[in-house]
Amino acid sequence: MKFWMSAVAAAAMLCTVLTAPAPAAEQAVEGSAADGAIDCSSTPFVFSGNGYFVDCLRYEAQPRKDGASGESQSDVINVTSDERSMFLTLVSIRLTSTGLHMRYQNLQENTHDFFGGVAVKDWNGIGYKGGYDTAEFTSDISGTPSHCIAVQRYLNPAFGGFKRHVIGMGCAAGSLDAVYAALQQMRAPGD
Repeated sequence: MKFWMSAVAAAAMLCTVLTAPAPAAEQAVEGSAADGAIDCSSTPFVFSGNGYFVDCLRYEAQPRKDGASGESQSDVINVTSDERSMFLTLVSIRLTSTGLHMRYQNLQENTHDFFGGVAVKDWNGIGYKGGYDTAEFTSDISGTPSHCIAVQRYLNPAFGGFKRHVIGMGCAAGSLDAVYAALQQMRAPGD
C-alpha cells in the first residue's frame, strides 16, 4: 500500500542522510521537497529537542476496499542527530472515511511491512514503554552495525479496527539511549 511506501521512502532518505557527507545529506533533504515535504507545525507531531535536523513529509491517498472509499493522510517526521549518528522516523496514518478502518497487526509484522528494506536481526519485543508497543533489534544501516527500536500505537477504535496508526523506527550506531532520548522529546498522536 502507499502508506508502507511512504514510510520506507522516509527511512531510506534518513539512512542516506545519516551516512552521507554533509553536502550530500543536504541535497537529499532538499530533494525531498518535491516528495511532499511540509512544515512540521502542520503535522500531528511536535519535536522539542535541540541539536537535531527535523524534516516532515505528508502523503494523501484515497484508499478503497469492499466498495468503501475515503481519504487517508500519512504524516512522516524524520529526526536526525546533528552529528548524524542517530535517526528516528515516525509515521502517523489517519483514515477519514467512516467505512474504512485499519486492522491490528503486531509490531513485528508492521515493522516488516513498513520498513521492509531494513534487515531486522535479534528482535526483542519489550512490551509497552513510553506509551508505545516497543521492540529492540539490530540491523546494518548503510553498512554500519546499528541498534534500533520499533514502536507503534493504534488510536481511534472503530468497526473492529482503528482510524489512526502511529509506527516508527529509530537507530543509532552506538547506544539506544540517544534514540530513546529523541523519542521522549517527541509528541505524537495519543500523547
